[in-house]
Amino acid sequence: MKKVLIGLAVTLIIITVVVISNKPEHEGTVWIGGGPQGGALIVFAEGLATLLHDAAPELTINVIGSGGSVANLRSIQAGKLDFAWGYAADMYLGYQGRLIEDHPPFDNVLVLGRVFGSTAQLAVPLKSVIQTPYDLVNRRIAIGCSGSGSAHSAERYFRAIGIWDKIIPLYMGYDLGIEEMNKGRAEAIWQLGGIPSPSILRLSSERPIRLLNLLEAAKDHNFFTDFPFYTESLIPAGTYPGITAPTQSYVDNTLLVTHQNVDPQLVKLVLQVLYSPEGISYMRKKDPIAMDLDLAHGLQGVKTPLHPEAVQFWWKQGVKK
Repeated sequence: MKKVLIGLAVTLIIITVVVISNKPEHEGTVWIGGGPQGGALIVFAEGLATLLHDAAPELTINVIGSGGSVANLRSIQAGKLDFAWGYAADMYLGYQGRLIEDHPPFDNVLVLGRVFGSTAQLAVPLKSVIQTPYDLVNRRIAIGCSGSGSAHSAERYFRAIGIWDKIIPLYMGYDLGIEEMNKGRAEAIWQLGGIPSPSILRLSSERPIRLLNLLEAAKDHNFFTDFPFYTESLIPAGTYPGITAPTQSYVDNTLLVTHQNVDPQLVKLVLQVLYSPEGISYMRKKDPIAMDLDLAHGLQGVKTPLHPEAVQFWWKQGVKK
């Protein structure tokens, strides 16, 4: 298997002031990890920053772009971020020390709650000869940044169906992956994220695409037995322009996480502003993916420990694991 790696340019979005290279240990400064440009994680990070700033304008809030879920979890574990987003699968495996070879368990990372479902999506040009995932053998597939949750999920899936060593994964952010497809240098796009994906939505407005059925091959290889944190799902017809029928796939859950040493009062405030009726309404207006954000599903897919403030918050909401 050939491996193609495109370097990640980390972006820093300043909500109030200053850019510096390392997280400072200053009271009143909050660092939130986003994700790659063109994905939902960076959009949610910006939305949370706005809600938090409105509730506590005295805070300095910085949003940092990243490679995605795994990069965020590693940064939270190391104390480089205060809040970030991670996939439940990555959190589950990382907490057990099974996610990254020779990396210690993510035992500093605690969950606050679920924000939306993250669906596996495999897009190809409408007239592509690729009809099933097995047709990707010897073809170039953009799967997300190296070390991202998207890239890890792609490797799990393609290993499970027996073709990981026969494909050419392109490690790059979502927006760059779309550019590579438009230039003919990527034959398929893999993403794990909310639907509709902003970058796939843009791609489908520029050229006709198809989504491939991921469920049939998964069921042929005991995928859901080996990875019980994934569940079957349907991508509805009309999610993207030209997609006229539902597409079978599978879903993970995107979680908001924090470091165990973050100020409990700040954690409490984040929970209150994000999961308030006003916070949910704001996020839904910001991105259609947030239609999946609600209290009733706040602990869906959570298999690892909650922050003590989250335990209290969800108990008061009457929501249980």
